[in-house]
Amino acid sequence: MKIFTAAPDTATQPLTALLLRASLYLLALFLLCLSYWIHRYFGKPDLHQITYHLKFGAELVRSSDPEFTRRFVRWCVQMPLLLLGLLMLAEPGLRRHLACLQQPWRRPLIILQRRLPALLLLAAIGFWLYDVSALKYATANFGPNYFGTHYVQPGKLALDASRAKNLIVIYVESLETGYANRKVFGRDLLAPLTALRGTSFASYQQAPGTGWTIAALVATQCGVPLERVTIFDGNTQGQMIKSFLGNAVCLPDILAQQGYRNVFMGGGSPTFAGKDKFLAQHHYHEVYGREYWLKTGARERDMNGWGLYDRDLFARAKSKLHQLVSSRQKFNLTVLTVDTHEPAGHLSAGCAQQGYAGFDGVVSCTASEVADFVRYVRDQGYLETTNIVILGDHLARKNPASEQLEPQPHRTIFNAFLSKEPPKPNREQVLHFDMLPTILEFAGVAIPGGRLGLGYSAFNQHPESTPAPDRLDDMDKDLLNRSSEYMALWPTPGADDSNDGNDGDNDPDAALNRH
Repeated sequence: MKIFTAAPDTATQPLTALLLRASLYLLALFLLCLSYWIHRYFGKPDLHQITYHLKFGAELVRSSDPEFTRRFVRWCVQMPLLLLGLLMLAEPGLRRHLACLQQPWRRPLIILQRRLPALLLLAAIGFWLYDVSALKYATANFGPNYFGTHYVQPGKLALDASRAKNLIVIYVESLETGYANRKVFGRDLLAPLTALRGTSFASYQQAPGTGWTIAALVATQCGVPLERVTIFDGNTQGQMIKSFLGNAVCLPDILAQQGYRNVFMGGGSPTFAGKDKFLAQHHYHEVYGREYWLKTGARERDMNGWGLYDRDLFARAKSKLHQLVSSRQKFNLTVLTVDTHEPAGHLSAGCAQQGYAGFDGVVSCTASEVADFVRYVRDQGYLETTNIVILGDHLARKNPASEQLEPQPHRTIFNAFLSKEPPKPNREQVLHFDMLPTILEFAGVAIPGGRLGLGYSAFNQHPESTPAPDRLDDMDKDLLNRSSEYMALWPTPGADDSNDGNDGDNDPDAALNRH
């Protein structure tokens, strides 16, 4: 009779078998720890966002907050190695224990133990595919072409900018209206902003392909989502990203055609996630960020992990605004803050000296800094010729206030439109894509029909074109499906690109190299 024997102890296993077993364990543990890290610091993973950011590799690490790298190493490198060590140390004892069991349980449990690394890896892969909704991602190639059906090409419309004003657009990192909920937070964390009493939309909601900063910039300025450009062949991805939506006509392109000077100022690096390529491609004549601030006297020890604190950014924005007004050329000044960025925010020394503390204090102090900048514009008399838009770029991800924000039944993004004579909204619900025509009409540019990109203007009356009440549901199902019309916005390498980001005497690429 054949006698079944237990598997040999770790010490007696062939080295190749031991390495294979350890490798399978390590890969499975990495996937599980990576999922935990993403959930802990970002919320539910978005496969479109993950695949988009992966292509930037080392550049993404260099231009992001070092705290993200430290936490990644802690949870996705050190923790899997620690768990692997514990597993490998426990295996010999587990084998000896199983060998002492009585039949009929001994044989199946020993077989299960032998195959545990492969089973754990399969389980980790299966969990990942489920967690990131991979099936929906894969089947998007076969769904209805929502984008192609609804997209209106901005370049084909005759716009009237004869009464247009100067424009200031302030993107505030992850700013939700829920922070103003007194019942939840005990006070209105956004009180300085809500006190401005500008025109706002009660239901500014987040659509697919808009839930991170570069995606929000693209959606609000071009009226399109940031889809999975990684669908292209790997050899051409870099060149396609270099001509970032090169065939799309966006807000700064339209303004540049009308004689505006477009200026972008951010606290962080413009190179993060391809932001510099988008700005250069779409007629931003001046771009300022972390690298420029360091070259011009800012000290790294006075910055947060991303770059300038909001207070310092707005101080520089005031100076640039004065220059732009003095030039007497129409302008679009775009400002992007960073202090309220997850996972914990960044409290500046100036805010701390004013008594702000914790993440609630970061949100309140940022609101105060934005409101102070608006008051500066008003006190200088610039509101006579300049309109201001304040937008949260997207809903907040995981941060210390998530437990208060996530249970709120209707999460919306903060927005405010400030001008000498604010127009009346034509509805309450807006999406990121609506901001392209809405901001243009707010600045005084007349749009026939009120439609650009996927957006519908929320100002003025456009009875011939109103959004469907269930369009957000339709977008959730079909917006990110494969679309030839969307792919056509990304010029292929070597193709003629009529919108090369250069308006003649001003070269945005040169400006990016300087700033």
